Amino acid sequence: MNESVSMIVPVYNAMPYFPMFLESLCEQTWRPLECIFADDGSTDGSAEFLAEFMPKLREAGIVVKCLSLPHGGQAAAVNAALKEVHGEFLTWCDSDDRMMPRCVEAKVLYLREHPEIGMVRNDGLVFDGDTGTVLSHSAKEADRKTQWIFDGLLDQTVYCYAGCYMVRMDVFLQGYPDREIPLSPEGQNLQLLLPSASRTQCGFIPEVLHHYYRRSTGHSGRARSFTENRDRAMNFIDLTRRILDHCECDREVYEKKLEELRKTRIEQLKYSLLLRAKEEIRNHESRNSDLP
Repeated sequence: MNESVSMIVPVYNAMPYFPMFLESLCEQTWRPLECIFADDGSTDGSAEFLAEFMPKLREAGIVVKCLSLPHGGQAAAVNAALKEVHGEFLTWCDSDDRMMPRCVEAKVLYLREHPEIGMVRNDGLVFDGDTGTVLSHSAKEADRKTQWIFDGLLDQTVYCYAGCYMVRMDVFLQGYPDREIPLSPEGQNLQLLLPSASRTQCGFIPEVLHHYYRRSTGHSGRARSFTENRDRAMNFIDLTRRILDHCECDREVYEKKLEELRKTRIEQLKYSLLLRAKEEIRNHESRNSDLP
């Protein structure tokens, strides 16, 4: 058992935050560590910066593989990287986040000590990427234990930040023997996690080992219209349905759950739109009342 770790890092126009991530990668205390960068057609100098930084990564004892790809989205970049994975354990991280030095090591040690558990996650901090303010911990109180997280991931009540999870590669390959996750415009985390979560409990490490930055210019942070939010919610439902093909679960039961989830999401969006409209009316009336 070599306990080697493969880390996948999709990269797309990650500057100016990429250097922070790369420095935190060099600081990781676990070896052997293999890092597979999949550049998704960056146009902002990310690929060039990585090439310049490569000697420092290798000096740190990290095995590095760089893939240069046409722009196809994060999931497509992950699929390309999965073909290059050689480690016993799999993890992945966003190229604009930061890992604490023990981020990889703590998860490996947990899985070494708990051979019956196939995946593990740690606590982290969520930051406002524009102001640097801490918004929350990744883990809620209910997350802080070993448990089955399949249903929580499915209905999006369980966090699935990249950088917080590690999965045994043999468990991962039970869901994806061809190393191909479903493609989606909504990213890659759900695809990477759900099939393994259907097969094993997930451990928890009560330690802040990852910093996630929610940026207004990022995919998850930007403001969206009602139609965009509706379409995104439906994309998640469609994506989850396709992921179920790779899971160990009662398909009929979970198809019903997805239909219920679809209806709930639509009602939540309608309610949110109503609240927004009422707020705009109040603001309009307030402005008019201030007029002479």
